[in-house]
Parts: sequence; structure tokens; C-alpha cells
Amino acid sequence: MKRKDEKLGLWLLVFVGLGSMIGSGIFNSPKDLISVANPKGAIFTWLIGGFGALMLAFVFIYLNFRKPHLKSGIFAYAKDGFGDYMGFNSAWGYWSVGWLGNVSYFALFFKTLNDLLGKNALSPLTCFILASVILWIFYAVVAAGVREGAITNFIVTVAKLLPILLVIFVGFSLVNPDIFNVPDWKNTLAATGGATTPGLQIKDAMAVVLWCFVGVEAASVLSGRARNQRTVQRATLISVITVLGIYMLLTFISMAAVPAGELRQSDTPLALVLEKTSIGMTGAIVVKLGIMVSVMGASLSWILLSVETMYAAARDGVMPKLLAKENKNGTPVNALLLTQIFTQLFLVSILSPNMNRTYLMAITAATSLVLIPYFLSSLYAMKVATKNKSGENPLYIIVAVLGTVYSLYVIYAVGIKYLFLSILFYAIGAFVFLKGRHEQKQKPKHWEWAFMLALIASATVLTVLVLNGTVQL
Repeated sequence: MKRKDEKLGLWLLVFVGLGSMIGSGIFNSPKDLISVANPKGAIFTWLIGGFGALMLAFVFIYLNFRKPHLKSGIFAYAKDGFGDYMGFNSAWGYWSVGWLGNVSYFALFFKTLNDLLGKNALSPLTCFILASVILWIFYAVVAAGVREGAITNFIVTVAKLLPILLVIFVGFSLVNPDIFNVPDWKNTLAATGGATTPGLQIKDAMAVVLWCFVGVEAASVLSGRARNQRTVQRATLISVITVLGIYMLLTFISMAAVPAGELRQSDTPLALVLEKTSIGMTGAIVVKLGIMVSVMGASLSWILLSVETMYAAARDGVMPKLLAKENKNGTPVNALLLTQIFTQLFLVSILSPNMNRTYLMAITAATSLVLIPYFLSSLYAMKVATKNKSGENPLYIIVAVLGTVYSLYVIYAVGIKYLFLSILFYAIGAFVFLKGRHEQKQKPKHWEWAFMLALIASATVLTVLVLNGTVQL
């Protein structure tokens, strides 16, 4: 029982945040960004997206300060602000982000491994088997205790930061202002020659930036296992500022060292940067190994976050109670098992020879799903701040409003059409919510019934349209 009382300190929480945010996006972002924005447009996007991410971070810091009794972050805020069903949807969506993100991480891991192996690349079936083995090793690590999982994540995150720091320190020698300052950057994309505008560059690049910051709330999700709430607030701020600095430096160095067209064509842009230094081809191997370590570290972080969210929702009675069961180490073992089973089922997509497509599909679905939990948390912060506005610091109200505005803007920037992907997941979740209500001997409210029926009807129509080819996702 003693182990159940062990709490997470500042740096374990910081590295859970770093581990969840620094995943696949950090290695692909220069290529993804240069495809839709010129270097200056990309930097402007990081400034706007980084500011928005900081506002979201301050939203979670504010809510942690104002509502310290609400543990588990995103789920608890949505539930307290908008009722059981909205709390459930926030938890269900966030949990789905976790295991879908893991599918993308495994796809990128084996794509990178096969790039390293060259002619000796593994078959899709071998990749699937090895991914399954790693998945259940992670199960054993987390089942040994959430703190043990956080410690393992700390070690892995330190390891994956090393090649990133190498690119930053060595890559500065390659910076060329003439490459960064592309001509007519406001009207023509240097990578493709297509027409553009500064606003369009920022809009199209914002989805990439959002994916890079998913995990900003990590410390608040684990707040129930933190030593104190002050630690949660500090961990959130440190992790977000650190990630923003790393991403902006990597973007600047990559886009100032490699011409836009060449950067867009590269499978591993950071490896290309190191190849141009004195390190040479060895740099490509270092970066590819870094990618593999990075995505596995992010996978472990997201297992921790997904399981904790599911556990908190089950403990509060909005999900089936079996998901609240803990083992002797204090790990929500049934929530962990369900998370790994869903990941295992969707790992079948790795059997496709085109693992890059699997990766893109998974991150697109995950990005669309995370928008709703972020929006609900920001909206709740605005509700709390305005309700107490007479004695509230005006800065808190401004932060809450800006966090909400940013969440809405990202929904627009990512594209409303991607929210259709969310409908399918949330419609399935309605049946899980009904199971939880039945166990609590409670009936959903009238508006909850209306919302669920609308979701299920929309998902049914969408499924039919997809199957007959009318709509292509």
C-alpha cells in the first residue's frame, strides 16, 4: 500500500509533459511546415500557435489554482462546468487521442526502422508482431505502478532530447540568411511555387503546430498523483515554454540551412540538416534513432495520460465502474488493459505497406478529437473567471477568453471537415456513457438523450456516405 501513496515530483511531471508533446511532430514539423508555409510564415505560425499554447497552459494553471479539488484535469473541468455527459465526452475524446496517437507512433517507429535497415527492411507482418510485443511490455511497465511509468518516461525523454539538442547546436553553423529570406514570401510558396498569402500560410500550418503541442495539459491530468498543486502549475509552464523554444529553434535552423524544395522532399528533415554538417551521414543515423526513441517515449506518456483520464471518469461514475479498479500497485489495471486492447486492434493498420499513410490517418483523427476537450476546458475557465469577476484578477479573465478564442480558431484552421471523424468516436462513446449511467441507477437528462441520438444518427449517415463513396475521409 505504501507505493500507492508515492507522489510525482516537479521534474517527473515536467518530463511527462515534455514526453507527451515531443513525439513524432518534432522530427517531421520542418517538412510539414515548409510544404504549406514559407520560413517567415512558419515562424509567425509558431509565435501565434505558441502564444495560444501558452494561453491553454495558463488556462490549466488557472483552473488548477482556482479549483484545486478537481483532479485529473480535462475530464474534471468539463464535468464540473457542463455536467456528466460533457465530462464523459471530454474523457472519452482525450482517451481516444491517447491510443490513436500510439498507433501513429508505432507506424512511424517501424517506418523509420525500415529506412535504417534498407534492403533488410522488415515485412509488415513482422512489424505488427514486434509492435504488439512492445505494446504489452509497456503494459507491464505501467501495471508496475504509475510512478514507475513516469520514471521510465523520464529516462526515455532525456535520451530522445540528445539528438534534438545535437541538431540545434551543430546546425547553427549552417544558418544562411539567403535561404531563410525567400523572395516574395507573402505571395509564393518557395517549396512548391504555388500562390499563397500570409494568412493562408498561418492557417494551413496551424494544424501542424497544434499536433506538436498536444500534451500541454499533461501535468494537470496527473494532478491527483502530484505532490501538490503548485508543482502541477510549475510543471505545466516549464514544459510548454521548453517545447516552444525547441520547436522554434529547430524550425529556424532547418529552414535557414536547407532550401525549401529540398527540405520538402526529405523523409527525415533533421537528418538532412546533420548530413550537411561535419557529422555527415552519421547524423542521419543519429536522428533516425532519435525518432525511434522519441515516439516510444511519447507512446509511454500517452498511455499514462489515457489511463488516468479513463480511471478518473470511472471513479466519478460516468464510465463503467470496472474501469476504476486498481491493482496492488495503484495502477487502474482495467483502464490500462482496455487502452492496450484498442491500440492492439488498430495496430492492424501497420500491416499495410504504406505506414506513412497509417501515421497521417492516426494523427489526423487524434488532432480532431483533442479539439473538443481543449475547447471545453477553456470555456470552463472563462465560466469560472467571469462568475468570480468582482474579485478576480482581470488577467485571468483575459487568459480564459484568449484560450477559448484560440481553441475555436484551431477548430477552424484544422478544418471543420475533420470534426466528422470525431462524430464516429463520440457516437460509440454514447453507449459507454449509458452503461455508466445504468450502473449508477441514473437516467440521462433530456438534453443528453437528444445530444446522443443526434450523434448516433449523424454517425450512421456519415458511415453510409463513406461506404457508398459519396464522402471520402
